[in-house]
Amino acid sequence: MWKRFLIAFIVLLVIFGSIFGFKAYMASKLKQAQMMHGTPKVYVSVAYSRLENYQPYLESIGNVVSIDSVNATTQVSGQIEKIYFDSGESVKKGQILAKLDDSTQKAQLEQYKAQLILDEFNYTQYKQLYEKNASSKASYIQSLSALKQTQALIAQTQSIIDKMTIKAPFSGILGMRYVSVGQYVNPGQPIVSLYTIDPIYVDFTLPQNDLGNIGVGQKIEIHTDSDPNKTIIGKIKTISININNISRNATIRAIVNNKDNLLKPGMFVKVNIILPKIPNVVVVPALAITYNPYGDFVYVVTKKGNEYIANTVYVKTGQTQNNKVVILKGLKSGQMVVTQGQLKLRNGSSVIIESIDKDY
Repeated sequence: MWKRFLIAFIVLLVIFGSIFGFKAYMASKLKQAQMMHGTPKVYVSVAYSRLENYQPYLESIGNVVSIDSVNATTQVSGQIEKIYFDSGESVKKGQILAKLDDSTQKAQLEQYKAQLILDEFNYTQYKQLYEKNASSKASYIQSLSALKQTQALIAQTQSIIDKMTIKAPFSGILGMRYVSVGQYVNPGQPIVSLYTIDPIYVDFTLPQNDLGNIGVGQKIEIHTDSDPNKTIIGKIKTISININNISRNATIRAIVNNKDNLLKPGMFVKVNIILPKIPNVVVVPALAITYNPYGDFVYVVTKKGNEYIANTVYVKTGQTQNNKVVILKGLKSGQMVVTQGQLKLRNGSSVIIESIDKDY
């Protein structure tokens, strides 16, 4: 048995020895070729770092909120007789939205009006008799009470009839309709949603450390996923005095003109809070930055004799704007950085400049 294991071991040793020997042979040949021909140069594209005016901003995620929003409803029960709107329609304050069947209430109103004629006549007669001491005071008061009760019933019934006509409480845009003609509705049951969307609010949060950089009236830029190239301008309206005791963030509310209806209540948006400009900061193309867990860096190209050499330079980066990255530390204006070909480079590589990007 042990002989079989020994034979198998010797066979495996021969196989692996052959493999490793072949790799060592090829490595030595490759090394000899490199020594004979030198390390090949890498073709790269470059750009010059330059000074620009830097427009810093704070970034946040916002939620679009209607200034006024309500579910239009009824204060009395009844069957819907007619609907006067379409979903998505613009309406003015006081515009009729729907009407309940008020035929029973109108019949009662006519009944009370008829009773009012009799009560007014009785009151007039008893008043005249009382003034001539031909009737008791009790009869006069009773006629007056009957008159007042009928007047109250008329006012109450008229109020119910008025409430059976549902009107828009403010101007805005209607949402979805929740009812149909002939449907019986109860007080508080939604009939249609109503929103004001011009102007509109955008709520977002910022860490407490950034609150010193913002103020009421400060300009903000808003971008939506539906149209990322469109910039919507607003301004800060309110800064909450309460800080969330878990996240340590403060809620900020901005007001935005929304004449084109680009913002909808509940929409998710990206918010940039514009800060004062900083003049003369170093920028490079975004393609020049190699991001690394141990530190971001660029390859800076310098000329040594007749050769161009690329060396690694670690940098501290700021915000990215328009495909350009702000360099806060590590570079000076006018240095040549690699924008294409970094994957083939290492520190000290010889390069051949294939193109220079001057218009980034």
